Amino acid sequence: MSMTIAEKVMARAAGLQSVRPGQYVDCKLDRVIAHEEFYRIHAVAVAAGLPKGLPDIWDRERFHVVLDHFQPVINEMQALRQRKIREVAEAYRVKYFDDALPAVVHRIAVEDFVLPGELALGSDSHSCTWGALNCCGSGMGEHELAYGLVYGELWFKVPETIAVNLHGTLRPGVAAKDVALWLAGQFGTSFALYKSIEYRGDGARALDMDARITLAAHAVELGGKFGLFEFDDKTQAFLDKRKRMRHQLDWARPVAADPDAHYVQTVDIDLGALEPQVAKPHTFENVVPVSSIAGTRIDQAMVGSCANGNVDDIATVARVVKGKRVHPKTRFVVQPNSWGVYREAMSRGYVDTLLDAGVTVISPGCHLCLGMQGALAPGDVCLTSTTRNHRGRMGSGDADIYLAGPATVAASALAGHICNPMEI
Repeated sequence: MSMTIAEKVMARAAGLQSVRPGQYVDCKLDRVIAHEEFYRIHAVAVAAGLPKGLPDIWDRERFHVVLDHFQPVINEMQALRQRKIREVAEAYRVKYFDDALPAVVHRIAVEDFVLPGELALGSDSHSCTWGALNCCGSGMGEHELAYGLVYGELWFKVPETIAVNLHGTLRPGVAAKDVALWLAGQFGTSFALYKSIEYRGDGARALDMDARITLAAHAVELGGKFGLFEFDDKTQAFLDKRKRMRHQLDWARPVAADPDAHYVQTVDIDLGALEPQVAKPHTFENVVPVSSIAGTRIDQAMVGSCANGNVDDIATVARVVKGKRVHPKTRFVVQPNSWGVYREAMSRGYVDTLLDAGVTVISPGCHLCLGMQGALAPGDVCLTSTTRNHRGRMGSGDADIYLAGPATVAASALAGHICNPMEI
């Protein structure tokens, strides 16, 4: 029976020759990665009548805890919460515990932990980001993760798969973010509800790993269970740079869809015809071409998050602002999504270029995306390449958040209003 990537991974994890969409299967887990929700996983076990929490962790080689959302902490409540997480991690003898390491867990996962062909679960909705590395990654709630951590398995419904065929190459000023926004604008945020998205075609193969990370991350904004790319030489080159967990690289089992695999829907996108897109307040699917809202005033611009805090995103910003200055009435903040990204951006001279242009560069993490730094006041208008724009996401519920690709954000920060980066 011919199968898609998701079907093949789930069949292997279930110990079956084949599976079909809609089938319920019990799958062995390859990896679990938790962030601050790890304490809630422990609390769920306590609430269920286990005073000491989970009886045990099924495999400490396959479990990681990364404190990302509140690093460094900015108030006493966060500090106390992290103290509890450290105590719980010590009690469970967690082997791989990244503490006091400001970074986004999903970037750390692809840099250091997850492998092609794995079925991996995370405690955050953007765990689908790991699909850039040919890994079936998905976010789960604390109850499911509590069970999975003890037994090393969990039940799943095999998802249907949508093929998104990418053709050609993106023009300057257009990014993978614009592809995700275009899909949301055309099909809505329930487009891939409980489905797997496979990005395929010559256009997908031409994308670098950072662009793949962007598209995989946004599978969840499209309703998707997984956002997947096939393994290729770019995937291997990315893995070859891995500094941590190299002893596990032999565990990789790259997966490709069968040529005659069945897809519930096929979407074809001509990347060369795509123009920059913008999601207006207050939903990811409220998308229009940038030209239709050019001239809209912005008070703040931001580039960062699991989806767009990558090296190529920062490189794009540096190219746009080099030799120029941010508009005097606009605040522009950039946040890399890992220290590896930060150091690479520094080594290439991007950080100096940003600082010279009046851009604020902050330590890696999730702060911008959550409004913990760069919070908005009532009436503020923000254009950002972070992941979501619902009301109140970044401070005041009376602020407006627009989403766009990094080139659009950077060009608009220079102009002081939303503008088309293809015009500069």
